[in-house]
Amino acid sequence: MALRASKPSFNVREKLTELGRRFGLKGSELVEAETVQEARDLVSAGRKNLIYNGSMIINQRGNATGINVSSNYGIDRFFTQMENSASGTWSIGQSTDVPAGYGFKFSLEYGCTTTSSNANRYLMTIYRMEGFDSQVFCYGTPYAKDVTLSFWIKCSKSGNIQVNFENEDNPDAGYQTKQTIHKSGTWEKKVVTIPGDTTKAFAWTNAKAMCFDIVYSAFGSTYNGGTPTAEWSTLSNNQRGAHCNIDLFNSTSDYVKITGVQLELGKNATEFEHRPYGEELALCQRYYFKLSDSRLVAGYKRHDSSSNFQILAPVPMRAQPTPTLHVSGSFTNMQTNFNTTQSSPNVYQWDGHAFMFQVASTWSSTHTFIPSWESFTADFNAEL
Repeated sequence: MALRASKPSFNVREKLTELGRRFGLKGSELVEAETVQEARDLVSAGRKNLIYNGSMIINQRGNATGINVSSNYGIDRFFTQMENSASGTWSIGQSTDVPAGYGFKFSLEYGCTTTSSNANRYLMTIYRMEGFDSQVFCYGTPYAKDVTLSFWIKCSKSGNIQVNFENEDNPDAGYQTKQTIHKSGTWEKKVVTIPGDTTKAFAWTNAKAMCFDIVYSAFGSTYNGGTPTAEWSTLSNNQRGAHCNIDLFNSTSDYVKITGVQLELGKNATEFEHRPYGEELALCQRYYFKLSDSRLVAGYKRHDSSSNFQILAPVPMRAQPTPTLHVSGSFTNMQTNFNTTQSSPNVYQWDGHAFMFQVASTWSSTHTFIPSWESFTADFNAEL
């Protein structure tokens, strides 16, 4: 006797569609990926944040107040630019105010301490990458890659800010975008994605190459008199802040804070990549390190006023650093203080890692060994 079994019919297309829904959007893309590289790119596996100190945890210079000059660094690797005294004065440094739940401890904070109504006032944060580190973008080739910048921002006022990308090889090329702060006093995440530039490559050097700036407020013809272009083109300074319409200079209650800054390849912003503190510090020390209330031993003084000490930088530096002597300290034989004053710092015989640190001294002895130089503070700057 033959037995016959029957099964209900089903639509194969419908079943495959249901399977795709269980995978989710990203799962479906992974299933359709044709190569391992495509799959890796989709999940953003491995090291992805192309900038240093995006979580604002390294602050070697310390917080500063009464700042009214351009070219002042606050938190490591983030350069502050303003129209000198025309932009009033500002406090710059670390704040513990951060968006909750994302593992951040600090943000970079700007606080207005003296107001200004100058016609050309502006304030921006700039981040610069070396040419060595910018090759990953493949600019100047048919394979130029999309890039995504994401960051958290909190501002005392709502309105439009501007985010610009730049290739700072003469002449500058730029790409300008508008971003909106929707609610004052609230942390908001901004995501900016731009296409790669197939026309202009980054030079293979330790000079500045890929850069981006966040322009919070800009007035006047210097930075707010041009027409922004959302495409790679020759950059004029007056395009940099043309989208901005927030005035952060008319109240000492004005502030802006950012954290969680991440630059990554691709069209999607992924979760912020936190790096260990020691690793982040070493990455920053390639550009700057500080000796604070320090002691150096085994120096020497020749027939002139110059005193010399060998220093080994914490990591190989980008370029020969420029020294600044903040506290002169004094020479001592460990028991007797020579009551000397040191000045005119200089660096020579730099080999990338080690160098000689030279200062002029009021100590009258020559051709002599210096047992110790104590309680001095100096920094060494090789920033872009």
